[in-house]
Amino acid sequence: MKMGQVLRSAAGMLMVAVLAGCCSCGAGSATGPKFSVFANGMDRIAKQRGVTIERAAELLAAEGVEGFDCSYSDKKLDRYAQTVLKPVNLYGFIPFNGPDRGRSASEAFVAAAVRYGVPRIMCIPNEFPGGVESEAEYAMMRDGLARLVALAAEKGVAVSVEDFGGNPKSPCSREKYLKRFLQDIPGLRFTVDSGNLYYAGRGEDIREMARFAQGRISHVHLKDQEKENNRRYATLGLGAVPNEEIVKTMEKDGYKDWYTLENPIGDDYLADVARQVAVVRLWCKDVRK
Repeated sequence: MKMGQVLRSAAGMLMVAVLAGCCSCGAGSATGPKFSVFANGMDRIAKQRGVTIERAAELLAAEGVEGFDCSYSDKKLDRYAQTVLKPVNLYGFIPFNGPDRGRSASEAFVAAAVRYGVPRIMCIPNEFPGGVESEAEYAMMRDGLARLVALAAEKGVAVSVEDFGGNPKSPCSREKYLKRFLQDIPGLRFTVDSGNLYYAGRGEDIREMARFAQGRISHVHLKDQEKENNRRYATLGLGAVPNEEIVKTMEKDGYKDWYTLENPIGDDYLADVARQVAVVRLWCKDVRK
């Protein structure tokens, strides 16, 4: 049997087990986890199901998803925000090494959060030029992030950085710079992305970053990758990323914020989101019972 068939078979069995064990968990439970997806998930479902974005949002809501993450500069943000899902996290790539050191982009970023009532934003600083680490470049990013944190704080908005593994030139793909940002900027928060350090392929462990950032974690993104290929998504809970351990640790630490499902598998995104919701609920139920 090919690896893809094995994963689909295993995912099917896991889905049956999860739904059997979590059938009483009910969407929108006051004591259960809160779920978000990336906004383009609405587009994916709309295309796959032949429905509008608005209807896709309703289908997601029926599966227990209440919010969405989106780029602050996405041209569809207005439309997404008018669906039944609410924006819970905005993200942005800010050029702190640009001509104005990212000031105008930072102001637009915070203004978008205020406009849409989003209490948290996630900043991805510029990459190291040419991928060459530089103290001067780091200092520009640090100072720009500190300005953004201060600007956002005036509006009641929290700012985080995440482990951003997709770009090896990014300081956020390296544990040492993530730790330095958090050490150097006391008001900065952290978004745990379960799979990005594994994706980066340097052997660094998101569990170590989560321990380092304990008490400052404002958001969690969940994804999984294959053991054989760190650049290929795996069914959540069946890959190489310790998602169950991460979720259970977050729950034990009293985390009550959002879990964003960032793990598109297969040709039926809605069905996979439903499975992911059930899996994470079961993990949380083990801790909360």
